Amino acid sequence: MKKGYIKTRYKLSLLFVVITYFVIIMTAFGCDDDEYDVKIEEQSKDLVVKTGEVLIESYIGNGVQWDPYPQAYRYWNQPIQDADWNKMYTRLDYMKPSFIRVVFGSYDKYAISGADNYEPTAMYEGLGKILQYCQDNDITVMLGDWGYNQVDSGNDMIFESRIDNAVNYLDYLVNTQGFTCIKYYTTINEPNLNGSAANGNYNVWKNATAYFYDKMVDAGLDSKVKLAGPDIAIFNDNDVSWISNTETDLGNKIDLYDIHTYPSKGSLFSGEFEALLKAYKSQMPEGKQAVIGEFGFKYETGFSVMDMELSNENLNNINSDPFVGTDSNTLVDQYIHGVDLVGLNLKIINSGFAGAINWNLDDAMHSSSNTGQDLKVWGYWNILGDELLGKPEKETIRPHFYSFSLISRYMQKGSKVYKVEVPKLVGLDAIAVEKDGKYMIAINNMSINEYNINFSLDNGTELSGLKKFIYKEDNRLTDANGFPLPEEQNLSIGKGNEINIKPQTLTVYTNFDF
Repeated sequence: MKKGYIKTRYKLSLLFVVITYFVIIMTAFGCDDDEYDVKIEEQSKDLVVKTGEVLIESYIGNGVQWDPYPQAYRYWNQPIQDADWNKMYTRLDYMKPSFIRVVFGSYDKYAISGADNYEPTAMYEGLGKILQYCQDNDITVMLGDWGYNQVDSGNDMIFESRIDNAVNYLDYLVNTQGFTCIKYYTTINEPNLNGSAANGNYNVWKNATAYFYDKMVDAGLDSKVKLAGPDIAIFNDNDVSWISNTETDLGNKIDLYDIHTYPSKGSLFSGEFEALLKAYKSQMPEGKQAVIGEFGFKYETGFSVMDMELSNENLNNINSDPFVGTDSNTLVDQYIHGVDLVGLNLKIINSGFAGAINWNLDDAMHSSSNTGQDLKVWGYWNILGDELLGKPEKETIRPHFYSFSLISRYMQKGSKVYKVEVPKLVGLDAIAVEKDGKYMIAINNMSINEYNINFSLDNGTELSGLKKFIYKEDNRLTDANGFPLPEEQNLSIGKGNEINIKPQTLTVYTNFDF
């Protein structure tokens, strides 16, 4: 996604289109159920946490992609100042991400003087600051390289000496600098896509990854850092073979399965998105965890009326602002994005993935060119809004910080995820999380409908001492920093309580102490 090579390949299913058309026609002609002797069964409104059915035994965490500002340091002469680092640290202290992905290019770090050079201290500050924060806060890091300069996809080659340097750099970070927070590493970002370092060449990715692993073993790193892969971006089921081939060819060299996803909004309503995740998850070996290494909305990957309207709006925003790059999601400024994003996150969790990383934390991380005038707008803020654009308001947190922070904050590393029986109501998703006897229940409603549902736990337990947060468009409660505050406190629910869920909102109940 970062390099702008996302493909518009992801279409809504014909079934969804036909059903939608049928509903429109039936509504337009005002058909009466009795006329056709149709008996519509009333849907259950019971939302039940199935404590006897554990979906994920130990969750790795939710979090964000936080890259080390390569262009700011190298090209823009705008190194991040201490005040801005501290501003971000304070915000992340509230978000409490458990899982962060950090990706860099060798050419922006140790190989800045040339592809075959090795200077581990070069351009280190941004990366060092990020890793130190993760180290200090017990955050699992999935580190990676974009992979450019290390392979030649056209000639089916890998450059072993350059991969040697990549392993040396990992050793420098882990053993010299002491960053034990680095638990996973990816060798090439989104290798299945044209425009990536591998340019869709599976053999190049496989050979580079196998060689990297062998060198990790030689350096004694394999006991400290595990490889994740194949790190592919999925838009349909055409690349499922990357998963099965990875298991066959690399076996236990890959410890964590990792894919990226940028679905259309429409596919979250049709059920097509869950079916896509299932197609890939089903090919992953049992006993190994799977994560989503990037997720978000590009708003260009669907063909429903809704998706086309969102795409047009995004493109219009991009074209009307010279400081926004083409690879951007300008809808991050809108309240509704916070509902959509959590809806996507909950579907990922309920599909059995043990971690999810949102692309991305900060607009200032990447630009389409080296000028800094065409930023890739995706973040929760632009920490260089004042310095780079003369717009300090860009440094304020965006609405979706509120919603995603709740899902990240109250779903800590090691959380147990229970299956939730959710009423078949349009746009409704829910998760139930428990750790050390504390719970978080999150109910997200992407639809324009208001629902009254009955909440219970299957074992008859009542949850007490709960805080209730509501992410809503107007009058949501925040503190002076813009961080969420509970609407109500010291609540008890769990034995069939009726809960009102407003349209396009996220409701979170939790009795965690923080």
